[in-house]
Amino acid sequence: MSRPLQIYDLETGLETRASPFIGSRSDEILVNCEMSSGHPNIVGLGTTDKQVYLADLRSLEKVAVLRTKGTLQSFTFLDDGTFVHTFDANGFVYVFDVRGRKPQFVHQWCDQACTGGTRIASSVNSSWIACGSDCGFVNVYQMTQTMMSSNPVPDKSIANVQTAIDSMAFHPASEMLCLGSSQMPAAVRLHRSLAASSAQSNMESSAGNNSANSGGLRPIAALVPYFTRVVVALTRFCPNNTADLESTDELRDFRDDVHDLMQDILGLVGAETIFVELYNHVQQLQMLAVSSNAQVTALEVLHEAEACLFMMTTVAKRLSPHDPEGYLSNLISGLVLPGLSAACPFPLQEVGCILYMELSHWAACHPQLRRQIVAQLIGIVEKAAGVEAPNLQPGQKLAVSAALSALGSLASVYRATPSGGPNGLTSAGSESLRTGLLDDHWQDLVQRVAYNLPRLAWVPVYDATNFFAGIGRGMISSIGSGGGGVDFDPNSSRQAFPSRLAQICSVSLECLDKLMTENIAITGTDTTTDPRVWLDYLAALFRTFGCFLRRLDDGGKQQLGTGTQSIGIREVGSLAQSAQTCLSESLRLVREVIWPVVARVLTFYSSRARHMEHTCRLIRFIVRCFSVHLRDLLPEIAEKIVVAYRTGGQHSSFLYLASVLVDEFGEQPDCRFGLVRVYEALGGPTLKLLDGPALSQNPHTVEDLYRLCTRLVQRCPVAFLTSEEVDFNELCNVAVRSLGLYCTGPGANDDITDTPSSNGDPQNNNSSSSASAAAARFLIDLLCFTGQASEVTPTQVAQIISSGGQLATPSCPSAMAAQRVLVWLIQPVSANGPEMIQCGGQRLVSAVIQACCLGISEERFPEMADILHQLNVMTKNELFLTWLNTAVTSLPILRADGLVHATMDQINDFKESIMKSSRSSTILQALSVFAVLFR
Repeated sequence: MSRPLQIYDLETGLETRASPFIGSRSDEILVNCEMSSGHPNIVGLGTTDKQVYLADLRSLEKVAVLRTKGTLQSFTFLDDGTFVHTFDANGFVYVFDVRGRKPQFVHQWCDQACTGGTRIASSVNSSWIACGSDCGFVNVYQMTQTMMSSNPVPDKSIANVQTAIDSMAFHPASEMLCLGSSQMPAAVRLHRSLAASSAQSNMESSAGNNSANSGGLRPIAALVPYFTRVVVALTRFCPNNTADLESTDELRDFRDDVHDLMQDILGLVGAETIFVELYNHVQQLQMLAVSSNAQVTALEVLHEAEACLFMMTTVAKRLSPHDPEGYLSNLISGLVLPGLSAACPFPLQEVGCILYMELSHWAACHPQLRRQIVAQLIGIVEKAAGVEAPNLQPGQKLAVSAALSALGSLASVYRATPSGGPNGLTSAGSESLRTGLLDDHWQDLVQRVAYNLPRLAWVPVYDATNFFAGIGRGMISSIGSGGGGVDFDPNSSRQAFPSRLAQICSVSLECLDKLMTENIAITGTDTTTDPRVWLDYLAALFRTFGCFLRRLDDGGKQQLGTGTQSIGIREVGSLAQSAQTCLSESLRLVREVIWPVVARVLTFYSSRARHMEHTCRLIRFIVRCFSVHLRDLLPEIAEKIVVAYRTGGQHSSFLYLASVLVDEFGEQPDCRFGLVRVYEALGGPTLKLLDGPALSQNPHTVEDLYRLCTRLVQRCPVAFLTSEEVDFNELCNVAVRSLGLYCTGPGANDDITDTPSSNGDPQNNNSSSSASAAAARFLIDLLCFTGQASEVTPTQVAQIISSGGQLATPSCPSAMAAQRVLVWLIQPVSANGPEMIQCGGQRLVSAVIQACCLGISEERFPEMADILHQLNVMTKNELFLTWLNTAVTSLPILRADGLVHATMDQINDFKESIMKSSRSSTILQALSVFAVLFR
């Protein structure tokens, strides 16, 4: 177990680290930790595999193991500690009774319409349970309903976040649910729970009886009518009175502001209330359109209908996909589908396509209507194929772009639904289980959309990329063996996956091949003659295949008990065979079809930095997709990287790609030597490039270089640190200099003066901060490895070096690698001339102290504290005190006005806090307090 349990006592400040549990594997990683309220001494520890360890906090020993079928994503204890609910990547929830000495599996149910489970949470009163997914949807269930059915219907579906949910918590009173995603800034939402909604409904129903006594309704309920009037007023301000919305910047900006305002309104009064008001408004417009006594023209009705549909797009994602009242079905079948089928203005087409895109989860629950929607969207794209940009009608470009994005969104939702059989049983082999859009429309999507993209040169790359990304998500969802409410047979989808991948990639590969064979000149950015466009389409596909190997893993599909859905041994063997066939055919496609074209791109466009960046990005996604299964292709990839880096320009994207190769293949013994050879070819020229003032001018290169070095230290430290071709001293010296890249205070960056300042450029400052963080992480991992592998102490090394003796030959390669680091730390070398003789440890401590005091971002303080902590532990306070005294002495204590930044008492207190600290958190606090004095 690579991350053992560690306990921190808040009262005493003591840290306790448990030993790896008996029976645990060395590659297991603890990623989840939950405390049991009902049993204060029990803690649950979730792993990256398929199990949850229950441990006793008193003995720090394992007491039980809960095993699930799929890859564990999250788990939660009920408030009284009687049951544990685990949630896997396929959307299944497994319930365990932990009241006895041995936990018992008691029930299994599935999160409805789940595309990939991420997080589960239960309320404090154990009345509600919420399941979050990788598409941002959260389903909230009544706890009692989940225990009575294997496919419960959620009481509420929340879709306020568009990225994977990785954090959820109920309010202690169970009246609110907080959910968040780390993949987008500020992606945190608060929602009233069903209990609060029920209380509000009861209050509103008795408002007439209570208003005279209580003085009125609660504030939010009283404002609901006013909010609905605001929404209707906004609708009347949103009509598009021009034929081309693309050229109407003011209206588009206004609609963006309306969209943001609507999100705030929906958070207060709920999406259902607003949608019903808009739905009624649309019905009134329909009545006006057919009325003979109408006081408005048909064109005005059409414009206001377009505005009303736009307002619905701001609400649609928050609506339940089950549509129990049938409002959405009536709206789509009665208004949108017939309206877009006729000859309607392109702005109305655009808004209709956006509405389809927002209703992708609803469409997955209504396959009959979805077929009509997809046919309509494909028709919009197909009609525009071959039309030149000057001949486009007003608004047509935006309509086609929205249609492509809508197709991608619809294709990304792959759902399985049970079919009714005798006695209500589900027929696993029924075709009605296969309701994925790709199963119904694959040939149309490829032949009528993807193959037409070269004829749609004016389509924005962003929307076409969304189309390919949606196709990729749908493909990867179809090859899993569960999700969406039932288990289904993925064998047919796995059999079709390689051929589908070949078809969807063929258009990009053929266009790239044509550009290189005919040597077609690049006429502009984001045009069909720009190879980056076709590389991005391929990258969008493979980026969604990051969980490809996990989706093919059916090893955990074993019986958990009677009365639950289970897969027999014969079916498991069939799934394993289909997974192996899918993997081998996909690998053959990459080796024989995709890689030869990508390799030609690396050679043909090697002199163009941006093209190399996009090519390396594509290779990264392919490597992440297939991981060690691409081992046979690794030597050729490494060779192409080295040749392109040397001949076409030293672009940092090659360093980033090399770090990904190390991350995926570094733990394979037969690959380590070759990976170190790649660094030897790239590292030397890169360090020369960063010499002198160029260090501050290339922060991205610094970041990518030390990301590569960090992964080399983590994956293959011995081969890396013992290589004679690696200029280790220069590598560490540049890392020390990189710690102060972001410093802005007086006296900062003295070694890189006479360089242009980037203090006024926030983007450049962020790049420098990331570069500094990458260098710090490299030094931390380097010091950790040295402390664990060294056979001698730094003091012993210092004594031998000062006496002119020879260091003893280490007994193992790890100790030899650690000794090389100790020599750099201890042996004095000339830093900036003969008058500056300092060892590596002294320069490192001085760089850390100066960086913290002279302007580095406080976000980087934890890394700096870790460096000082590792040095302090390694040197046993002997050499470290000397280095710290010298570092503090070099600070600019005296200010320009004659005052001092810090008094001697403050300096002594700082040094004493550092020397007496037993953990990095204490050093972090001391650094924060001391740095304030210099700012």
